[in-house]
Amino acid sequence: MILQATHHTRYEYPYPAQHSQNELRLMPLSGPTQRCLSFTLEVSPPTPIFSYEDFGGTVHHFGVLEPHRALDIVAHATVEMIDVKPLEGVNLITPDWDFYAQVETHQNYAEYLGDSPYVHLARGAARLAEDVRNEGESVGTFLLNLNRYLYRFIDYDSKATNIHTTIEEVLELRAGVCQDYAHLMIACCRSQGIPTRYVSGYLYGGPGIRGEMGTHAWVECLLPNGEWLALDPTNNLLANDHHIRMHIGRDYGEVSPTRGVYVGPMANLLHVGVSVVEAAPTTV
Repeated sequence: MILQATHHTRYEYPYPAQHSQNELRLMPLSGPTQRCLSFTLEVSPPTPIFSYEDFGGTVHHFGVLEPHRALDIVAHATVEMIDVKPLEGVNLITPDWDFYAQVETHQNYAEYLGDSPYVHLARGAARLAEDVRNEGESVGTFLLNLNRYLYRFIDYDSKATNIHTTIEEVLELRAGVCQDYAHLMIACCRSQGIPTRYVSGYLYGGPGIRGEMGTHAWVECLLPNGEWLALDPTNNLLANDHHIRMHIGRDYGEVSPTRGVYVGPMANLLHVGVSVVEAAPTTV
Protein backbone atom coordinates (compact mmCIF):
# COMPACT_ATOMS: atom_id res chain seq x y z
CA MET A 1 0.00 0.00 0.00
CA ILE A 2 1.20 3.50 -0.86
CA LEU A 3 0.07 6.41 1.30
CA GLN A 4 0.27 10.14 0.66
CA ALA A 5 0.47 12.47 3.65
CA THR A 6 0.09 16.25 3.67
CA HIS A 7 0.89 18.32 6.77
CA HIS A 8 0.06 22.04 6.78
CA THR A 9 0.99 24.33 9.67
CA ARG A 10 0.03 28.01 9.60
CA TYR A 11 0.91 30.71 12.14
CA GLU A 12 -0.71 34.16 12.02
CA TYR A 13 0.46 37.16 14.07
CA PRO A 14 -1.41 40.35 15.06
CA TYR A 15 1.58 42.40 13.88
CA PRO A 16 4.76 41.38 12.10
CA ALA A 17 7.11 38.75 13.51
CA GLN A 18 10.72 38.52 12.40
CA HIS A 19 13.98 36.61 12.90
CA SER A 20 12.07 33.31 12.93
CA GLN A 21 14.19 30.15 13.27
CA ASN A 22 12.47 26.78 12.89
CA GLU A 23 13.11 23.03 13.05
CA LEU A 24 10.87 20.43 11.41
CA ARG A 25 10.70 16.68 12.00
CA LEU A 26 8.21 15.82 9.30
CA MET A 27 10.03 13.52 6.88
CA PRO A 28 8.97 9.87 7.12
CA LEU A 29 11.64 7.32 7.94
CA SER A 30 12.69 4.47 5.68
CA GLY A 31 13.21 1.00 7.13
CA PRO A 32 11.80 -2.52 7.35
CA THR A 33 8.18 -1.36 7.66
CA GLN A 34 8.08 1.54 5.18
CA ARG A 35 9.98 3.36 2.44
CA CYS A 36 9.75 7.10 1.86
CA LEU A 37 9.38 7.49 -1.92
CA SER A 38 9.27 11.28 -2.02
CA PHE A 39 9.21 14.24 0.34
CA THR A 40 8.86 17.97 -0.32
CA LEU A 41 8.66 21.04 1.89
CA GLU A 42 7.17 24.40 1.04
CA VAL A 43 7.61 27.45 3.25
CA SER A 44 6.00 30.86 2.85
CA PRO A 45 7.54 33.44 2.97
CA PRO A 46 9.99 31.55 0.72
CA THR A 47 13.39 30.82 2.25
CA PRO A 48 16.20 28.27 1.83
CA ILE A 49 15.64 24.99 3.72
CA PHE A 50 18.49 22.90 5.12
CA SER A 51 18.59 19.46 6.72
CA TYR A 52 20.67 17.14 8.86
CA GLU A 53 20.29 13.68 10.38
CA ASP A 54 19.98 13.08 14.10
CA PHE A 55 19.56 9.74 15.87
CA GLY A 56 15.78 9.84 15.41
CA GLY A 57 15.46 10.83 11.76
CA THR A 58 15.77 13.81 9.46
CA VAL A 59 15.59 17.38 10.78
CA HIS A 60 14.89 20.26 8.40
CA HIS A 61 15.58 23.85 9.48
CA PHE A 62 15.11 27.32 8.05
CA GLY A 63 15.00 30.98 9.01
CA VAL A 64 12.72 33.83 8.00
CA LEU A 65 14.46 37.05 8.96
CA GLU A 66 12.21 39.65 7.33
CA PRO A 67 8.97 40.84 9.01
CA HIS A 68 5.95 38.65 8.24
CA ARG A 69 2.34 38.45 9.42
CA ALA A 70 1.95 34.72 8.64
CA LEU A 71 4.14 31.64 8.28
CA ASP A 72 3.01 28.58 6.28
CA ILE A 73 4.78 25.21 6.32
CA VAL A 74 3.49 22.47 4.02
CA ALA A 75 5.02 18.98 3.84
CA HIS A 76 4.08 16.37 1.24
CA ALA A 77 5.21 12.75 1.57
CA THR A 78 4.61 9.57 -0.42
CA VAL A 79 5.37 6.41 1.52
CA GLU A 80 5.32 2.76 0.53
CA MET A 81 3.99 0.78 3.46
CA ILE A 82 5.28 -2.78 3.88
CA ASP A 83 2.93 -5.41 5.27
CA VAL A 84 4.83 -7.15 8.06
CA LYS A 85 3.82 -9.63 10.74
CA PRO A 86 4.62 -7.73 13.98
CA LEU A 87 4.34 -10.79 16.24
CA GLU A 88 6.45 -13.08 14.08
CA GLY A 89 9.30 -14.39 16.19
CA VAL A 90 7.94 -12.81 19.39
CA ASN A 91 7.96 -15.10 22.43
CA LEU A 92 4.50 -15.12 24.00
CA ILE A 93 4.93 -18.21 26.16
CA THR A 94 8.02 -18.50 28.34
CA PRO A 95 9.53 -15.91 30.72
CA ASP A 96 12.43 -14.05 29.11
CA TRP A 97 13.07 -11.10 31.43
CA ASP A 98 16.73 -11.93 32.17
CA PHE A 99 17.79 -9.93 29.11
CA TYR A 100 16.94 -6.67 30.92
CA ALA A 101 19.19 -7.47 33.87
CA GLN A 102 22.28 -7.66 31.68
CA VAL A 103 24.83 -4.88 32.04
CA GLU A 104 25.18 -4.69 28.26
CA THR A 105 21.47 -3.94 27.88
CA HIS A 106 21.69 -1.08 30.37
CA GLN A 107 24.77 0.34 28.68
CA ASN A 108 23.43 0.12 25.13
CA TYR A 109 19.94 1.48 25.82
CA ALA A 110 20.44 3.76 28.83
CA GLU A 111 18.67 6.69 27.14
CA TYR A 112 15.45 4.64 26.89
CA LEU A 113 15.49 3.37 30.47
CA GLY A 114 15.43 6.41 32.75
CA ASP A 115 13.64 9.69 33.22
CA SER A 116 13.43 12.08 30.29
CA PRO A 117 12.00 15.62 30.16
CA TYR A 118 8.42 14.51 29.40
CA VAL A 119 8.53 11.05 31.01
CA HIS A 120 9.00 10.91 34.76
CA LEU A 121 9.15 7.40 36.17
CA ALA A 122 6.31 8.11 38.55
CA ARG A 123 5.59 5.59 41.28
CA GLY A 124 1.99 5.40 40.06
CA ALA A 125 3.15 4.23 36.63
CA ALA A 126 5.31 1.52 38.22
CA ARG A 127 2.38 0.34 40.35
CA LEU A 128 0.15 0.19 37.28
CA ALA A 129 2.74 -1.88 35.40
CA GLU A 130 3.17 -4.21 38.36
CA ASP A 131 -0.59 -4.73 38.55
CA VAL A 132 -0.68 -5.73 34.88
CA ARG A 133 2.40 -7.96 34.99
CA ASN A 134 1.75 -11.60 35.87
CA GLU A 135 4.20 -14.07 37.36
CA GLY A 136 5.75 -16.37 34.77
CA GLU A 137 4.59 -14.53 31.63
CA SER A 138 6.80 -13.44 28.76
CA VAL A 139 7.75 -9.84 27.99
CA GLY A 140 5.70 -9.92 24.79
CA THR A 141 2.58 -11.03 26.64
CA PHE A 142 3.07 -8.34 29.27
CA LEU A 143 3.38 -5.64 26.58
CA LEU A 144 0.20 -6.75 24.81
CA ASN A 145 -1.68 -6.79 28.12
CA LEU A 146 -0.36 -3.34 29.07
CA ASN A 147 -1.30 -1.96 25.66
CA ARG A 148 -4.85 -3.21 26.14
CA TYR A 149 -5.04 -1.99 29.74
CA LEU A 150 -4.00 1.58 28.92
CA TYR A 151 -6.47 1.73 26.05
CA ARG A 152 -9.23 1.08 28.59
CA PHE A 153 -7.68 2.99 31.50
CA ILE A 154 -7.46 6.37 29.71
CA ASP A 155 -10.42 8.12 28.11
CA TYR A 156 -9.51 9.72 24.80
CA ASP A 157 -10.24 13.44 25.33
CA SER A 158 -8.52 16.10 23.21
CA LYS A 159 -9.42 18.84 25.71
CA ALA A 160 -8.20 17.14 28.89
CA THR A 161 -4.44 17.69 28.55
CA ASN A 162 -1.73 19.72 26.82
CA ILE A 163 1.86 19.06 25.76
CA HIS A 164 3.12 19.87 29.28
CA THR A 165 0.78 17.47 31.13
CA THR A 166 2.79 15.23 33.46
CA ILE A 167 2.57 11.47 33.99
CA GLU A 168 1.13 12.06 37.46
CA GLU A 169 -1.62 14.27 36.01
CA VAL A 170 -2.54 11.70 33.38
CA LEU A 171 -2.80 9.04 36.07
CA GLU A 172 -5.11 11.30 38.06
CA LEU A 173 -7.22 12.50 35.13
CA ARG A 174 -7.34 9.14 33.35
CA ALA A 175 -7.87 11.15 30.16
CA GLY A 176 -5.73 12.48 27.35
CA VAL A 177 -4.59 12.09 23.77
CA CYS A 178 -2.09 9.87 21.96
CA GLN A 179 0.88 11.72 23.47
CA ASP A 180 -0.39 10.93 26.96
CA TYR A 181 -1.04 7.25 26.18
CA ALA A 182 2.49 6.98 24.77
CA HIS A 183 4.18 8.79 27.66
CA LEU A 184 2.38 6.70 30.27
CA MET A 185 3.21 3.45 28.49
CA ILE A 186 6.85 4.50 28.24
CA ALA A 187 6.93 5.22 31.98
CA CYS A 188 5.30 1.86 32.76
CA CYS A 189 7.71 -0.10 30.56
CA ARG A 190 10.85 1.70 31.72
CA SER A 191 9.81 1.06 35.32
CA GLN A 192 10.01 -2.67 34.49
CA GLY A 193 13.44 -2.30 32.89
CA ILE A 194 12.22 -2.42 29.27
CA PRO A 195 13.92 0.14 26.98
CA THR A 196 11.08 2.06 25.34
CA ARG A 197 11.03 4.96 22.89
CA TYR A 198 8.47 7.44 21.56
CA VAL A 199 7.42 7.40 17.90
CA SER A 200 5.73 10.27 16.09
CA GLY A 201 3.99 9.87 12.78
CA TYR A 202 0.68 9.64 11.01
CA LEU A 203 -2.13 7.12 11.17
CA TYR A 204 -4.20 6.16 8.16
CA GLY A 205 -7.51 5.17 9.68
CA GLY A 206 -11.24 5.33 9.55
CA PRO A 207 -14.26 5.40 11.86
CA GLY A 208 -13.39 4.46 15.42
CA ILE A 209 -9.66 5.04 14.98
CA ARG A 210 -8.24 7.65 17.35
CA GLY A 211 -5.60 10.08 16.12
CA GLU A 212 -6.15 9.77 12.38
CA MET A 213 -6.85 13.50 11.88
CA GLY A 214 -3.45 14.78 13.04
CA THR A 215 0.02 13.66 13.96
CA HIS A 216 -0.07 10.47 16.00
CA ALA A 217 2.15 8.90 18.66
CA TRP A 218 2.91 5.36 19.74
CA VAL A 219 5.80 3.46 21.35
CA GLU A 220 8.46 0.92 20.48
CA CYS A 221 9.68 -1.52 23.13
CA LEU A 222 12.92 -3.49 22.93
CA LEU A 223 12.29 -7.23 23.12
CA PRO A 224 14.79 -9.79 24.46
CA ASN A 225 15.43 -10.93 20.86
CA GLY A 226 16.81 -7.46 20.04
CA GLU A 227 13.84 -6.39 17.93
CA TRP A 228 11.59 -3.40 18.62
CA LEU A 229 7.88 -4.12 19.04
CA ALA A 230 5.67 -1.16 18.07
CA LEU A 231 2.46 -0.73 20.06
CA ASP A 232 -0.31 1.88 19.81
CA PRO A 233 -2.05 2.05 23.21
CA THR A 234 -4.36 4.84 22.01
CA ASN A 235 -6.06 2.28 19.77
CA ASN A 236 -5.03 -1.02 21.40
CA LEU A 237 -3.17 -1.94 18.21
CA LEU A 238 0.17 -3.26 17.15
CA ALA A 239 1.57 -0.64 14.80
CA ASN A 240 0.99 -1.86 11.26
CA ASP A 241 1.04 -0.71 7.64
CA HIS A 242 -1.34 2.13 8.53
CA HIS A 243 1.23 3.75 10.86
CA ILE A 244 3.70 6.09 9.12
CA ARG A 245 6.83 6.59 11.25
CA MET A 246 8.36 10.10 11.13
CA HIS A 247 10.75 10.37 14.07
CA ILE A 248 11.80 8.51 17.21
CA GLY A 249 13.11 9.80 20.55
CA ARG A 250 12.95 9.47 24.29
CA ASP A 251 9.68 11.42 24.44
CA TYR A 252 7.66 14.10 22.64
CA GLY A 253 10.31 16.73 23.22
CA GLU A 254 12.72 14.99 20.84
CA VAL A 255 10.22 14.38 18.02
CA SER A 256 8.08 17.53 17.94
CA PRO A 257 6.99 17.94 14.29
CA THR A 258 7.51 21.72 14.33
CA ARG A 259 9.27 24.03 16.76
CA GLY A 260 10.80 27.46 16.55
CA VAL A 261 11.58 30.84 18.03
CA TYR A 262 11.02 34.36 16.72
CA VAL A 263 10.91 38.01 17.69
CA GLY A 264 7.41 39.44 17.82
CA PRO A 265 3.91 38.96 19.25
CA MET A 266 2.34 35.70 20.30
CA ALA A 267 0.62 34.02 17.37
CA ASN A 268 -3.11 34.71 17.49
CA LEU A 269 -3.86 31.77 15.21
CA LEU A 270 -2.24 28.35 14.89
CA HIS A 271 -3.73 25.93 12.39
CA VAL A 272 -2.49 22.40 11.81
CA GLY A 273 -4.08 20.21 9.17
CA VAL A 274 -3.11 16.64 8.33
CA SER A 275 -4.40 14.46 5.52
CA VAL A 276 -3.43 10.84 4.84
CA VAL A 277 -4.90 9.06 1.82
CA GLU A 278 -4.15 5.93 -0.14
CA ALA A 279 -2.53 6.80 -3.45
CA ALA A 280 -4.21 5.81 -6.68
CA PRO A 281 -1.92 3.58 -8.79
CA THR A 282 -1.70 6.19 -11.54
CA THR A 283 -0.39 8.89 -9.14
CA VAL A 284 2.70 6.98 -8.02
